Amino acid sequence: MDFNYVLKIFIKFFFVTFVIFCASISYSQDDDFNLESDDFDLLEDSSFDQLELELEKNDNLILADENDVSDLKKSDEVLLSKSLDGLSGAIIQNFVYGLQNPPDIFNRNNKGIERVETILNLDFKGELAPQFNFKIGGNFRYDWGKWKNNKFQTNEDSTKFNIKDFYLDYYPSSQIWLRIGNQIIARGQLDNLSITDTINPRDLSIPGQGELSEIRQQVPAILLNFPISDLKVELVVTSRAGGNLMGEKGGSFDPTIPFSQNLVNTGGNPFTINYLNPSNEIEFFTNINYSFNGGDISLVFSDENQNQRSLKNIKSKSLLSQLDFGFDRIQILGISGNLARGDFLLKYEGANISGASFLKANLVDLPGLKKNQNVLGLGFDYSGINNLTIGYEGNLRIIDNYSNDLTIAKQTLGHSVQFRWTGLNDLLSINANLSRLTGEKSIIGSLATSYKPRDGLTINARYVQYDAVEITDTLYPYQKQDVIILSTEYSF
Repeated sequence: MDFNYVLKIFIKFFFVTFVIFCASISYSQDDDFNLESDDFDLLEDSSFDQLELELEKNDNLILADENDVSDLKKSDEVLLSKSLDGLSGAIIQNFVYGLQNPPDIFNRNNKGIERVETILNLDFKGELAPQFNFKIGGNFRYDWGKWKNNKFQTNEDSTKFNIKDFYLDYYPSSQIWLRIGNQIIARGQLDNLSITDTINPRDLSIPGQGELSEIRQQVPAILLNFPISDLKVELVVTSRAGGNLMGEKGGSFDPTIPFSQNLVNTGGNPFTINYLNPSNEIEFFTNINYSFNGGDISLVFSDENQNQRSLKNIKSKSLLSQLDFGFDRIQILGISGNLARGDFLLKYEGANISGASFLKANLVDLPGLKKNQNVLGLGFDYSGINNLTIGYEGNLRIIDNYSNDLTIAKQTLGHSVQFRWTGLNDLLSINANLSRLTGEKSIIGSLATSYKPRDGLTINARYVQYDAVEITDTLYPYQKQDVIILSTEYSF
């Protein structure tokens, strides 16, 4: 049976079950004792003593009934309180200001306000039964405007709603866990690389401007976690996971700009982007983890569609050119782990990746060449200085059977340095990060600070700078996109 069909049926069933579950919270109405009713008129024919006796009985009935109603109200309030316990969320307000004058090929070609957005995140967790839990999460995003006609203008119809988490957890025993639905499955050890952390595509539309927790994008998947002796085995199947999110055309990180500048033999014609679907939508992942005193180690196997799309074809016509981007089907055999010793946390990842294609020096000479590659990443966090953590990550990529006509070198390096400081009883934090992209002289530098003046409220500020030296660097077209970001987040 087709996996997508099964997943769609499950999501529909899950949604219907959730609606029924919410509707099952009962509401009891009060049954007041009415002294003006026909029942009270029957007491007029009784003697005075009998009347007093009956009134006393009725008073007792009224008190008992009021107590029952009060108990019912309290029960309803408890049920409602329990139903709201699983609701959480955050209201985020972002202001983004561009510090430089980008070229005319971008929508914003002068310094000024680039984005003003309000985001409402909502998550609801609950229990359908002792062995069944669920989570539903999404966000509403309102963009206050966009850069148009050389200035920032208010925007109409700019509200977007996205479903994020939407899954069901099932625990057939204390050691077996099954999760079905839209979810994030985090792997790997390194923050700035995704060597083995490849299940979820990433949001690369504004590199360096978001939190690490916001980068991974949810995918429809089935996850099964179970033990075998001292090992923990995790099996994952996904379908229609998609690829990395890229910037929009004309935006600050328009992904088509490098091609528009280099594909000179398209005759200068306008071009469109076409994203091809992979030949196989289903992906398979296996993770085998072993934990020991002070660390753990994992073996990773996967047969997947590479999240970063590659240029597959250029269709040139008299008035228009079309660039086709598609997925490479790759296989990964990898290892990752960490080891804590004193004030040091050592982190490592490595993988042999087969099936990925690389562009040739002549970009229109398509398709690219498929080459196996070996990637190794090492890093550490040192926390031996009061309130300060120093982190470093480095990676090395080696291409097997290298060809001189590729756009990249046979061996490439990348580096990242991070400083994290917290103080004032963890109310204030400062984070500085400097990352050099693998195989390039492109650098992303950022300085971020956050302060919590009260519970649930966080004030953030971030400065992001982009640098590139050579025209072949990824960031070369975007090196005038430096920004300052001010934001507030209220969590509830």
